[in-house]
Amino acid sequence: MNKKPSTQTKTKVKTTGETRQPNTLGKASREQIVHTAEQLLISDGYHMLSTRKVATACGISVGNLTYHFPNKTLLIEAVMTGVCDRYERERASIRFDKALDPLSYLQRLIAWMLDDAVTVNTSALFLELWVLAKHHEFGSETLERFYKTAVGWISGSLAFYFPNTTAEQRERAAYFMLTLSEGSVAVFSRPHERAVNPQDLTTFAVNAVLLTLAEPE
Repeated sequence: MNKKPSTQTKTKVKTTGETRQPNTLGKASREQIVHTAEQLLISDGYHMLSTRKVATACGISVGNLTYHFPNKTLLIEAVMTGVCDRYERERASIRFDKALDPLSYLQRLIAWMLDDAVTVNTSALFLELWVLAKHHEFGSETLERFYKTAVGWISGSLAFYFPNTTAEQRERAAYFMLTLSEGSVAVFSRPHERAVNPQDLTTFAVNAVLLTLAEPE
């Protein structure tokens, strides 16, 4: 007896080297990518940073990384935005403390700005951000937003503690404090002895800001 030919057929699946793997990354993994990129930016610098290096450090494929950030520019934009957002949150933690008198708050704020500026991570990070701001439009725009937000926040804090001052006085004081903080990166972040230490600068800065806020209208 002859067997009937089987009517079942095997379907061939076309395979190529370009088959996209299903993405399994979630929000936490996206944050991990940005965090890792920031750390590599600090340690290696922008020119040595690559999406492949970030993917390797995260333990994921380049394809999974580019699902979130198709190129290096978008990844760096996310890093800079994340840095700005983080500083806004940190500033909020020392704002409008009613338990402090105006002088104590001013000392606390300036000390925080100067202490943070000279840490290894902050100084290395901002040196890279300044380079990005010089050579890339997105870097310039992001850093400008950061400084504008910082001045606005400082001015608002001063308005709370020094309500009899003018907006112009507070803005001048804010720019002075920000300039002193940024300048500290270049002068005090390197391991060299200085005739003046950052703690002394806090005292000098407090006196200067008080003089600025005391100017007649």
